[in-house]
Amino acid sequence: MTNDRPRPARRPLAAALAAALLALGPAPSAGAADPGDLEGFLDSVVGTRGAGYAVLVDTSRSMADNGSYDRVRSVLPAFLESLHPEDLVCLIPFSESARACDMVSRDEALAELDEALPATPEGPASNFGRAFEQALDGLQRAGTDVGGVLLLSDAQMHAPDDVKYRDFTASGWSALRRQASGLPDDRTLTGYGIALAPGAEVERVLAKVFPSHRMLDASGSRTREAMTAAQDDTRLLQAARAVTGDDGEGVAVSWPDASGDGPVPAGPVLRLRLTATTDALPVRVTGLRVEGLPEGVEPAGGLPRSVDLEPGESRDVDVVLGSATARREGWGSGPRAETWRLSVGGRVSTPVAEAAERFVDRTPRLAAAPAGRPLAVRGTAQVTADPVRWTAALGALVTVLAAGAVLLLRRYRPVRGLLSAEGVDTRQPVQIPLQGRGEVTVDLSPLLEGDGSVRIRSVPGPLREQPPIRLRCRTAGRPEREIVCSPGQTVLLCGIEFHYATLPAQRR
Repeated sequence: MTNDRPRPARRPLAAALAAALLALGPAPSAGAADPGDLEGFLDSVVGTRGAGYAVLVDTSRSMADNGSYDRVRSVLPAFLESLHPEDLVCLIPFSESARACDMVSRDEALAELDEALPATPEGPASNFGRAFEQALDGLQRAGTDVGGVLLLSDAQMHAPDDVKYRDFTASGWSALRRQASGLPDDRTLTGYGIALAPGAEVERVLAKVFPSHRMLDASGSRTREAMTAAQDDTRLLQAARAVTGDDGEGVAVSWPDASGDGPVPAGPVLRLRLTATTDALPVRVTGLRVEGLPEGVEPAGGLPRSVDLEPGESRDVDVVLGSATARREGWGSGPRAETWRLSVGGRVSTPVAEAAERFVDRTPRLAAAPAGRPLAVRGTAQVTADPVRWTAALGALVTVLAAGAVLLLRRYRPVRGLLSAEGVDTRQPVQIPLQGRGEVTVDLSPLLEGDGSVRIRSVPGPLREQPPIRLRCRTAGRPEREIVCSPGQTVLLCGIEFHYATLPAQRR
């Protein structure tokens, strides 16, 4: 047999109804969903990821009762044919011992089916422990990320001659539990129970070994549907892991025409490359746009409304530019060399987001937008003088100069008056005329017994008022002292009496 033969339809109405009745799969709604939708979702997300299956078939004598064994042999070929070419499977008939689990393809398993299973069940025991040993060893060697152990039996545990598994207190069960629980974090294993007769001890032995287990059929009447459901559940577990594994992934942007770190010259066509960084989820980019293009340089024909990418797929998009010369307004006019930094914007999503939430109760968490290094483009801008800019600049300059002039005038207000200085022992006062904005320095030695001087300047304030003056007096051996004198006021400073009078023309 070859692997390229058509895979038979796996979703007959009976299988869908069985899935609904059994409430299988990580998502409660999966059973009630349209079978075609489920199959399409699994094929899209799981793709060629193979799963591992160990099918444990009880061959004790009781399996001949009520046609249980014949029923298993009749449904196994359809189950094996429904597996994917990448899946691995082993058949483990067991009684007092168990067949080794050699993982093979579905076609190899079909070819060896008659050899693996005896024609009639004649075993004296139902030693579940030995069957689990072989299944766990085979699945660990297979290395698939998701595995399932399907146990088909009509009996209760019966292994009186095996000290490891003769009852649930025997030593072998704890070792099996540790082996089933000790898988790496990137692997999942589930035990599936299919009882072929009421009262079978299938669920109890599964719970003893597998932390994750499901009882698919306890009545013995839905064997075919239960095996299909086990495969569906395994694929759904693969899909759930695949969706979670792509968290944070999305679309990477690159520029095939870029060489090194320098800018590329502007041309009529820019080529960008979109690459899906996901391992399982298909992605879709909508609202694709190139950001950073200057005015006058725009895509001539627009960009695709959406771009769909399979996991890992790359696609080039040519951006045809209507012009390679930008238009700008500035202080002068003429061409000017520029460098534009271009990036790609858009919204990244997956077309299977709704199906992921519906079937596996997972919300894809992809990066919201394409990511990648910007492209530096060396181009030309045609600059024209902007009269509005010049007018605004001149207006701002005039405003600044006017404000500076007002501040300067307020700080150094003009003085027009006469300051009289009279010493204690002198009869003739010294008359000091005041005129203008500058500081006046006067020698006070004639009025003192030693050296001394006074510096006079107006006090900052409103321009319309006659300003007061500040007197700073320094005498020999003493620090400088100061006082403010208003028009018409007489003050005493350094032992000298100062009287400040404005000229008649300045009086108000």
